[in-house]
Amino acid sequence: MKKIIRSAFAVFSAVALTIFTMFSEVCSLEIHAADDPYTALSKGTTVYNGVDYKSEYNPLFYYLNYADLRQAFGTDANKLVEHWALFGKKEKRVANRLIGDSTEFVVPTGDEGVVVIPKTKHDNGGMTYAQEIQARSIAKQIADAINRAAEESDTSKSSSSSSKSSKSSSKSKTKEIKEVEKVAYAAGVVKAYCDLGTYTTEGKIYRTAYGVFIGGEYSCAGSTRALGLILDYLGINWVHKNINQWEDQWCQVIVDGKEGYGDPLLSAAGYGKHPNEGGNAKDAVSYAKIRYKFEVATQKPKATQ
Repeated sequence: MKKIIRSAFAVFSAVALTIFTMFSEVCSLEIHAADDPYTALSKGTTVYNGVDYKSEYNPLFYYLNYADLRQAFGTDANKLVEHWALFGKKEKRVANRLIGDSTEFVVPTGDEGVVVIPKTKHDNGGMTYAQEIQARSIAKQIADAINRAAEESDTSKSSSSSSKSSKSSSKSKTKEIKEVEKVAYAAGVVKAYCDLGTYTTEGKIYRTAYGVFIGGEYSCAGSTRALGLILDYLGINWVHKNINQWEDQWCQVIVDGKEGYGDPLLSAAGYGKHPNEGGNAKDAVSYAKIRYKFEVATQKPKATQ
């Protein structure tokens, strides 16, 4: 009888140990998964040894800009600001903006001025690899359809110009599609996806293109990144304005050789400055005005956890 009891106790202990081990592993995985840099560093400290470096240092940007720091410190905000204070400043590392390469574009803005727009490295708002693959799939579908419509318009224009009899009747329908119109249409498509979801500033996907296209959650940050993905596939250079700030966000773009903007929540694009920066909203190219030039359909995958 004692042997049976001892055996039963041994089995029970083994099962309990297995369950405890599994639980410990799950807990450790959950802690690791929660270590999202956008969550961990969006309010990370900018103070080291009593000095606040917030005017020149952003922990999230510093983390994203340098692979060696990501590998050495992960999302430890205290270690990151310590490195910046002791070494980063002396090494002339960039911590107040996202960096790309050394390319800069000098383009016209307004009637007389020019503006310098840097080529920018874009973050993805915290998407997982699987989420980014799905979001990029939809963005590419939209961009490909926009480009096909532009190519068909150009072909139609070329054909009509060779036929004198049809020139006058088709002139108004065969104008070349401009880049600003592509951006305006893309902005309208993103807004349509947003309208299918819920506006929020909580959780992990609201600031991502995945949230817009698939997850049913959006914000001005997420919609800007969603439009930006489409612009990547359209080959249009863009900058994320007011990134990681509690302000309106949009894409500053270079279209038709000029400075412009694309704002998905306005379903519009335009040349020059965004209306929030003093641009004229009346000059905007709206999705409603140019949607007849395009025909875009996309396949939306199911959301993943």
